[in-house]
Order: sequence, then C-alpha cells, then structure tokens
Amino acid sequence: MSVKQLCVAALLVVAASSLPPAPHAQSAQDDERIAASFVLALGRTPAAADVEQWAKDGPRSVAELIRRHRGLLERDAAAGREVAVKAGQDAFGRAPAEDEIRRLSAGEIYAELVQLHVRQLAGDRAAYEQVVHRAYRLHLQRDAYAVEIDYWKARPATSFVLLAACVENWARRNQPGLMATAGVPSVSVNSLYLAAVRLSPAVAAEARAAAGLPSADAAFAAALGRHIVAPGAAAIASVGGIHFAAAGAADLVAASPGR
Repeated sequence: MSVKQLCVAALLVVAASSLPPAPHAQSAQDDERIAASFVLALGRTPAAADVEQWAKDGPRSVAELIRRHRGLLERDAAAGREVAVKAGQDAFGRAPAEDEIRRLSAGEIYAELVQLHVRQLAGDRAAYEQVVHRAYRLHLQRDAYAVEIDYWKARPATSFVLLAACVENWARRNQPGLMATAGVPSVSVNSLYLAAVRLSPAVAAEARAAAGLPSADAAFAAALGRHIVAPGAAAIASVGGIHFAAAGAADLVAASPGR
C-alpha cells in the first residue's frame, strides 16, 4: 500500500471514530412495552404519535414506563381525574360518583384503581350483582338470569368490561338459541368492548409484574390459556391463547344502559 493510501485509510479511521454512536433500534418488543404501559397506566391504547414520542428516550422496561406515567399523573390533576373516571367506568359499568373519585390518591394508575374497585365488588356481592346485570344489558339487552348470577358469583369478581367481553364471546359461540351462560369464561382480543394490545409472552409477564397484577404459575396459566393482562382477569381465558393487555373500549359506558 502506498503512503498516500495509508494516509487516506488513517483519515477514514479517525473520521469514523468521531461519529456519534448509532441510535438503538426500536424493537417490536419495545413498542409492545410502550403500548402496554399506556393501557395499564391510562386505560387506553396509545396513538402512533404517542409511541413515536415515547420511543425517543430509547428502550425502557414496562416498569420504567409506568413510573413515567405515574409521575405525569401526579403532576397533572386533570389527567389523574380522567384516569380515575375511566377506571370507575370500566370497573362498575357506570360513571363513578364524586366521593369515589375524591377518595383516590394522586398518581394511581388505571390498573391499580380498577383492582381497587374489583376488590370492593368482591366484598359487596349485591353491588357486584348489579355490575353483572349491566354487562348482560349491554350485550344481550336483558338482565342476567338467576343461574347466571350464580355462575359469576362462584368465580372471582372481575370488572364490568371483562364481564361484558365474556358475555359477548359466550353469546357468539352459542348462537343461535342462547340459553344461560356456562362453560369457561373467555375473552377475545378482538372484543368490541375492549381496547387491547397484543403482547409477546415475555412482555406480557413483564407488564403483569410492573402493574402489580397477580400471576399464576406459568405452566398452569398456559394450560388454561389465562394470558390476559388486566385487573380481574386471573381466572379468565384468552381465546386462542393470545397474550394481550386490555382496558375498556373508549365509548363502552356511553353505549351501555344507565341502570
């Protein structure tokens, strides 16, 4: 190699070493983490602009993303109130009363609030019965039969949105000639009543832990298809075994009867 060629090669090495490092490529799992954090923290799926904006800070775990959401909710009372109202609507099938909102602490994320409401319903079976009726009125335009009330009371309490999605799936599978709800309570990722994002199994497990949702033994959950990342979903199967995070659809309560 000539002296001139050696000088050119040396210059190229120096120039390359001075370049800024290439940005970390945003993976599909990183996008899943952002989407899951929006569903679990805010009760909604992110817009494309949300994902683009949050991806600018580089890859983050679901726990880190949820901490960021929590900080934003603590600083923005209006946003916190919006999340509290959404959580009450999705849990009860009605707008929460003012005193129910005032009892909540600043910075609580959607998943925590819905879990709180579900625990409340578990301890008040009369109130839970009314939530079950609201879910049946939404999809079937009728109250739940007595045997259906018994069916749901024999299982762990869950939220209005998951009840509605379960009734929807049961009705679809058993048409025509619907009798009374029976079988394994199951929900489809494509339910009209859900805002859902599909997740890989690894991100689903990470999201469940980050939101403080209970998790069963992995092999047990897999055998029963219990792959839904949502408050009150521990005993509900995912149709097709799909892993996904879910909240209530945006217009769910607006479309439901007011009783």
